[in-house]
Amino acid sequence: MACFGCPYLQSYDLIWRSAEDPRVICVMLWCCAGPELQIRRGDELLLDEFFATRLMVYDRAEQLREEGWENPAGKEAIGTTA
Repeated sequence: MACFGCPYLQSYDLIWRSAEDPRVICVMLWCCAGPELQIRRGDELLLDEFFATRLMVYDRAEQLREEGWENPAGKEAIGTTA
């Protein structure tokens, strides 16, 4: 998760939303420590990763979409990564 007390926590870009479960979203947060990718289901944080650049966040978001995170109904262990 982004650093505690970071003034940028409320600023994020929606990258994609699941068509099968609209509560599942992929967002990029802006943090003073750098861009952060998060996958959320409602208020539940399923995955978060920090990156050096925004381009890296978008590349990783597309990779996660291709791995099936966008359609979590078929994933048994959605909160885990290999």
